[in-house]
Amino acid sequence: MSRLLENLNEAQLEAVATTEGPLLVVAGAWSFKTKILTRRLAHILSERLAEPYQLLAVTFTNKAAGEMNDRVASELGGTVNALSISTFHSFCARFLRREAEHLGYDSGFTIFDEDDSVTLAKNCIAELGLAGSQFKPKPQRRKISEAKNKMIGAEQFSKSASGYFETSTAKIYELYQRRIRECNAMDFDDLLFNTVELLRDNQEIGEKYRSRFKYIMVDEYQDTNHVQYLLLKSLVGEHQNICVVGDEDQSIYGWRGADIRNILDFEKDFSGAKVIKLERNYRSTGTILKAASAVISNNMARKEKTLWTESGDGDKLVLMLVNSAEDEAAQVVGRIGTEQATTALKDTVILYRTNAQSRPFEEQLRRANVPYQIVGGISFYQRREIKDLMAYLKLIVNPADDISFQRIVNYPLRGIGKKSIDDILTLAHRDNISSYQAALKAGDYAELKGKQKRLQPFVELIEKYREKRETAPIDILTQDLVADLKLIEALRSEDEIVGQTRIENIESFIEGAAAYARSNADAHLDTYLAEISLFTDLDSYAEIEDKITLMTLHTAKGLEYETVFIVGLEEGLFPMGRALADPMELEEERRLFYVGVTRAKKKIFLSTAAIRHRFGEVVSMPSRFIAEIPDELLEKVNYRSGVHIEPTRAGTGRLPYARSSRPASAPKGVHYEYETEDGVGEGRIVEHPTFGRGKIVAVEGFGESLRLDIMFSGIGLKKIMAKYAKLKIVG
Repeated sequence: MSRLLENLNEAQLEAVATTEGPLLVVAGAWSFKTKILTRRLAHILSERLAEPYQLLAVTFTNKAAGEMNDRVASELGGTVNALSISTFHSFCARFLRREAEHLGYDSGFTIFDEDDSVTLAKNCIAELGLAGSQFKPKPQRRKISEAKNKMIGAEQFSKSASGYFETSTAKIYELYQRRIRECNAMDFDDLLFNTVELLRDNQEIGEKYRSRFKYIMVDEYQDTNHVQYLLLKSLVGEHQNICVVGDEDQSIYGWRGADIRNILDFEKDFSGAKVIKLERNYRSTGTILKAASAVISNNMARKEKTLWTESGDGDKLVLMLVNSAEDEAAQVVGRIGTEQATTALKDTVILYRTNAQSRPFEEQLRRANVPYQIVGGISFYQRREIKDLMAYLKLIVNPADDISFQRIVNYPLRGIGKKSIDDILTLAHRDNISSYQAALKAGDYAELKGKQKRLQPFVELIEKYREKRETAPIDILTQDLVADLKLIEALRSEDEIVGQTRIENIESFIEGAAAYARSNADAHLDTYLAEISLFTDLDSYAEIEDKITLMTLHTAKGLEYETVFIVGLEEGLFPMGRALADPMELEEERRLFYVGVTRAKKKIFLSTAAIRHRFGEVVSMPSRFIAEIPDELLEKVNYRSGVHIEPTRAGTGRLPYARSSRPASAPKGVHYEYETEDGVGEGRIVEHPTFGRGKIVAVEGFGESLRLDIMFSGIGLKKIMAKYAKLKIVG
């Protein structure tokens, strides 16, 4: 037997050895799917079934693609040239560099990122004279993106558009595509759209690539959208040698276009497809897998599979019943302190549904002096122009900051090259002074005399603002600094689209400084920088080996931790409120919970609060996902005080919840204390298809505008339009 077929379980061996025809590998959580993909690639090459250039493997991140490349090289004992392992977008970009002329593009086209694309959409809206309040750039850009992901071009979109808003969006789309072509640029969606269009509409090009790729492999197939599906269909030749690996139970990106039907319908799309299930989990305990399986089994859109492990049952999941969001953070951080005796901080993660939930945890972790990092949600402060501006402000506050000095001493350009900066650093280190101090006395150094005239304006600028920093409001100081640096002009000269985006970022930063000044009577530049550095200075965490990680559940996909805390488990928050009325969205929320649970190797802590204020409402019912976990897998710990907890009813699997005592808000507008013609009135008991039984406490408006305030048992107050509610009067 080949070495590449050794040390595999039966299902893994079958997946690696099956090389011909369409193959779907349903890979459960932590079933070593990447190992299978790389072994399969290496096996095909070692058996000389294809040359490296005849293989294509695609995945979703550059990191994953890089790891696959490294693993294949390791399996085969060296780098394999001409092997194509990349992301969908990278593959398309390379394809289009070669074939761009067929689309009327130059091969040196620019790729606009999301910020650039939004800026272009904004320009188009203004150019068309449309009201910015009605047509905001980001939503319009999102509509354009959604159309492209469905392979709907601007002309087709325009033909099918109806009504003022949709026809206006069609005009924006048409102008957007015209302007982006004039810039010799493509956005991320264009990379996929244009590739599919060429492969589909240009027979010569299509046949060239279909005959080239003898084997195609796809990782994370459950996350593909419609245009990616069409791309793969356009590349697969008559041989039908396509192998896709994925797990429909981990399909959590429907909100950005992923289509779970791609994996569910694989056997229909590729006749004669073979299906292999990888069900052995190599990471989590048996109890964790049982809990995850019990929850996900409530979904209809899935392929049946049973995860199992040889790791033993392990600990029960701990359910923490807390009073509020603040209490939740305190109890979770307290638990982390207890667990620290056996689990390193770096092996612990706090997962939440929305970024906004991080605030109380950050506060508690800072109070407890526990090091932590937030993954995601901080990109604004990492943008180049913001980091450059902050470097100036940091140097003004602290002239000993050599890192900030190095970053901006030649920005904007002053003719101070790398050698001069290196000379300054060498002299500063030799004389035990800061780089800025060395620049201040450049005339004293023979090595810097030729650069003194170029350094002088820089140090004079810093000195000017060092004098102003104690008296000038921080937003005015920042605005004046930007003007003195001629930063706006410099950014505008770089590129019309990219530069405009960066200018708006600078303006937004100044607005943030003004808001801070308004809310802090004794605001100073140093205190402002100290505050925002808590959320921006992640570079230092590279030196801290032991720290807690905070992130959203979406961000956690693909990661693993010894101990996982999943917080905010209440109806309306997780699952999100908008999913309660849509079965497909609810199933995706359940898959997201499944992803969170299967990140844990040994321990899971779940938390649900009795009261959580969100947009003026009080959510007080535990998530249905908790109720779907068998009681024998849970250890319930009650941290609540002064809150009545109803006993769990035996055999129902449902958890107790705290009843909210929040009174109904005072009605606005026309208020009817009598019943409507439909019998809907205050005091009536109604049944809602999603929220269950509730009592009408207020009625507003009339006719199609009739709105009801309903207090639902265990959920709290909901404001509902009667026209769409599908209510049934039961009392």
